[in-house]
Parts: sequence; structure tokens; C-alpha cells
Amino acid sequence: MTNNFKNKVDSYLSSEVGRLFIRYKNEAKDIDCTEKELGITIDDALKYVLLTYGGAYIGVDLLPCSEDPNNKNQETILDYTKSIRDYYKEINVCHSIQRGYVISIEGNGDIIFINSANEVIIFYHDTNEEELLAKDFESFIIELI
Repeated sequence: MTNNFKNKVDSYLSSEVGRLFIRYKNEAKDIDCTEKELGITIDDALKYVLLTYGGAYIGVDLLPCSEDPNNKNQETILDYTKSIRDYYKEINVCHSIQRGYVISIEGNGDIIFINSANEVIIFYHDTNEEELLAKDFESFIIELI
């Protein structure tokens, strides 16, 4: 993770508008648990955002690793990824999610995930197509903000 990334995220989320998008900060133990249960390593730039700002909105609505005690209906990266992996395996689509993890769900149900190569991918559930959004999480967020 670069200082440029940290500076851009910090600047964006410390602005008057950006502060509205900060959520419950995640705990390192929840990130560790998510990594162990899913057999993945969460990108360092995403870890920084989760630990500092929670499942914030930074151009995309990020899922958290920690459950917010004030929002009982909120699902986490672990919840969504396990559910999506099971369902997509059953219907035989989006094979790369089996080694990746979901970071966001679009309003129409399309998933944004990080694959095993650390690339950010969107899966269009209505056409069963994957599209590369960015070479990594850091460049994905920098382009959005």
C-alpha cells in the first residue's frame, strides 16, 4: 500500500461529505477470522480502510469484516463470500470467486470481488460475465475517488 493511497483515502473520508460515509471500524481479529475461514489474504489497502474507517463508502460501498452492533442486519465479507461461493458453485458460474472474496454488492445484485491474483472483478449476474475493474484494490479506489 502506498502513501498516496492512504493520503487520498484519508483526505476523502475526512472531508465534510466523506465523514458521512464512515462506518463501524473493523477489528483485526475479525479480519484474521475472515481470512482463515475463507482461505484468503485480504489486500493490505483494504485492511487499512477496514481498520481505520470500517466498511465505508469510498466510491463503492465496501462490506465490513466486523459486525456493527448497531446494525443487526448487516452482512460481512465472510457472510456474503460464503453464500455467493456456495450458490455460484451450485449453478456453475463465476468460478474465480471460489478463491476470492466479495468486497461489495451493487444495487442490482452484481458482485465486486477480489480474485486470487488480487485483481478487482465485477460479476454481472444477469449475463454470467466477469469484467476486470482494476489490477488491484488500491488502483480501483484511487480511480473512484
